[in-house]
This record gives sequence, structure tokens and C-alpha cells, in this order.
Amino acid sequence: MGRIVEYYRAGSIEDAVTTARRLGPSAAYVGGGVELVLRRNPEISTLIDLSQCGLGEILEVQDGIFIGSQVTLAAMSRSALLRRYAGGSLALWSGRIAQNNLRNMITVGGSIGRNQPWNDLVPHLIALGAEVRFFDGAEHQTPLVSYVGAKCAGAVIEGVVLPSGNANARGYMWRFTRTQQDISVLHCSALIETVGDHVTKANIVFAGRPGHAAPYPQLGQELVDRGYSQGVFEDLARSAQQIVEVGTDHRATAEYRRELVRAAIISLGAWMTGDAQ
Repeated sequence: MGRIVEYYRAGSIEDAVTTARRLGPSAAYVGGGVELVLRRNPEISTLIDLSQCGLGEILEVQDGIFIGSQVTLAAMSRSALLRRYAGGSLALWSGRIAQNNLRNMITVGGSIGRNQPWNDLVPHLIALGAEVRFFDGAEHQTPLVSYVGAKCAGAVIEGVVLPSGNANARGYMWRFTRTQQDISVLHCSALIETVGDHVTKANIVFAGRPGHAAPYPQLGQELVDRGYSQGVFEDLARSAQQIVEVGTDHRATAEYRRELVRAAIISLGAWMTGDAQ
């Protein structure tokens, strides 16, 4: 990071955006600060603090649950609202990602804004159908999967909305790591809605491929209107190995990740059928 000469505490979202536009690339927003340190951009000389902009709450809203961009992983893990949403998967995994000290620093907004390929929060939010709310001089709300593909430079991420329509479905996350605190070699998240023993809706997302989070609607469609037997998930695992794009990096080969894709789908089946250990 460059030499910081100014620390500006914005009084509102509008104030933050106006200041960022005036200063240009020499300014950066500060939430938890984790991603800012990782980026270490030498051009940055001014930090714009968002802590006074009212973005640190988890609230029940008309269309679902709003999670402010300054909410940390630790706060999400303790939220009673999130523990009741989609089987509590977001609250559960927010308390298991990274180390304790980092969970008190990593924020929703920072995770979305930086969107590292190994990010575990963004793919799970995408699977849950989250929409991102942001301000760039005007209010916008768009599906998170669309926002991370075409981010708006200079905008303030206000937070995400978990849609009420998915509240009674069940969220699932499977992350392969060397240790619990390590970043994912491969990540799979899903949202499954069932009626009786049939799947009526399925969102399946893979990340850490090593590419960014990507939904695979064709895999979800293979589950819809089918019972969830072991054979169904064996078929789905074979399809996933052909469809999910994986690559090689210094942490794992594409061939290894392809086997993990299969393991993730089989684990999803075990979780749904009650056979998970």
C-alpha cells in the first residue's frame, strides 16, 4: 500500500461516493480492512471509512433479510435471523470460515468487492439467491451473480438481500481445504427446495476452480422433479465432472479438482438422504 496521508470518516453513503469521485484512484473505501491490506495498491493515499454509514446491521425487510456490507462473518454466525434462514447454512458456515480473529474483520462488502476466486462467502450467497444493493449516485439492486461479473467502480456496496422466497429451502456448503482455516481448493454451495421426496428447486454453485464463483443451472435442473436417491446423485456427479470448469494452479491440478467435483455432489446426496456422517 502507498503512504496514507488522509483518513476520511464519511458521514453517509452519499458523502463517501462524492469523496471517492473527487479523489479518484488515490482513494479506497475501508470496511474491515482485510482485502485492502491484501491488495496493497501503491496508488492509494486516502482511506474513506464507511463505519458511520449505517451498514452494520442484519435486518428483516419486506423482501427478505438485509445484511449490511459492514457486517462481519462473526456477526452473521451469531444472528438469530440467519440461523432460521434456509436451514441456517449461512450462519453455520460464517462461524467456520477462516480463523477467529479474521472472522471479526472479514465483512460482506469486502468479500463481494474483492471476490477472490477462493472466497467461500460469495458462492454461498449466490446459491441462496442473494441480491446486492449498491449506491453510485443512485440506488440499485441486482442479483449478486450479475454484480460480481460486472462490478461498478466507485460504488458503495450497501449490503445483500436474501430473498424471502428461499427462506424455507435448505442451504448446503462443501469446501475442501487442507485445514479448517485454509482457503478452499474447491468449493460447492447449493440451495435445495423439496416437496415430499422430490426436488422442486436446486441452485448449485462451484468456486475455487481456481476461477471465480459460477452457478451451474443445468446441474440444478437435472435434480428437479426427481427423487433424491444414491443413483440420482451418481448420475449428477458424472454430469458435473463434465460440465464444471476446473483448472490447475500451484495448489491442485485440474484432474484432482475434477475428482473433488464428484465428491462434492456425492456429499450433497448423502446430506439430502440423511446418510452424511
